[in-house]
Amino acid sequence: MALWTDVVDPATLTGYARRALEEYEVAKGTLAQFLPNREVPDIVVRFVAGQSGLVEEAAYRAYDAELAITKGEPKKRTTLEIPAVGTEIPIDEYEQLRNRNASDDAMEKSILRTTVRVVQAVADRVERLRGIVLGTGVATIPEIGAADSFGRSVAHDVTAASLWTASNVDRLAFLETIRQQYITTNGVEPGAIVMSSRVFTALASGDQFRTQLVNGASRPATESDVRGIVEGAGLPPIIKYDRRTKAGKVLDDSKLLLLPAPVATDDWAGTELGATFWGQTLTSTDERYGIEDSEQPGIVAGAYRGEKPPMIAEVIADAIAMPVLANADLSLAAKVL
Repeated sequence: MALWTDVVDPATLTGYARRALEEYEVAKGTLAQFLPNREVPDIVVRFVAGQSGLVEEAAYRAYDAELAITKGEPKKRTTLEIPAVGTEIPIDEYEQLRNRNASDDAMEKSILRTTVRVVQAVADRVERLRGIVLGTGVATIPEIGAADSFGRSVAHDVTAASLWTASNVDRLAFLETIRQQYITTNGVEPGAIVMSSRVFTALASGDQFRTQLVNGASRPATESDVRGIVEGAGLPPIIKYDRRTKAGKVLDDSKLLLLPAPVATDDWAGTELGATFWGQTLTSTDERYGIEDSEQPGIVAGAYRGEKPPMIAEVIADAIAMPVLANADLSLAAKVL
């Protein structure tokens, strides 16, 4: 198929695709608030993996004595290849025939609608991989047989001794236990508890959250009650997350996660936990796309059209993207259901 530029040029379509991606993530909610997006002009990322948190103490010294040398934090230089991800959706012959006598504006709208769909498909696949990475500490991609482990401690993949199926199970004690494990490993407090509505309901059903009334009866806790009790116990705030893709729920809703506090999804510096890297595709360097060098990293969109009957057209989204845990122990997954 030939690149179809009669209606909309690829650089303009790519800009539209990137705005559509941002809007979709805002509307759906995204784990990029913990693994923010970073664009890199490559297909390889290099980062230093290690533990953050407590550092060796400095030492007092006598005047005129030399400074003591503090040991650096043990770190590991890591290089990872970012895999490619993308899709294409056709604009069939019938739809083109319906629009052939209309203005270019009608055809452009059809292309833009299809662009939104291919962008959403890529966004959902990357989001599902974010969920797998945070939930397991491993970037498992069955399509290409990849499974990159980020080395999360086994102490950060736990199962509650008593699952939250009975109301008398002490939820707060378990949350405090895993909070202490997080602090012991990292030297810092977790910034958020991420859980599904299903896990939140199981949390709220605990006896500790029932409100006693003056007549001796009790009532179930409201969401506000639960949040207040959890934060009042010195635990981090709860963030509910229920995003689904066509393949299913992004996060395993039998688990909850302890993570650092969320940040802006486009925080270019990333976080100590990690980032979602978006590399530079070969498509973006195609001269026919007309994309400026500085704009080439990130998702790219283009329209193509066959030159012989049935002259099917298609819109493609091409990207190189992968969420990465730089300090995997800044995440902790706990099975509670």
